[in-house]
Amino acid sequence: MPDTKRGRERKGQMKREQRRRYEIEQAIEARDRDVDFEELYEDVEIELAEK
Repeated sequence: MPDTKRGRERKGQMKREQRRRYEIEQAIEARDRDVDFEELYEDVEIELAEK
């Protein structure tokens, strides 16, 4: 089967969609990771202001 412009465009479009889906999935996974705030701020002292 010969290579056609429509086929190349369609393949490129599909690859872009795959890349978009992968990037979205990676962003969601990064957002959902558990953050241990105690470990993150163990060396930081916080002073609370009293009113």
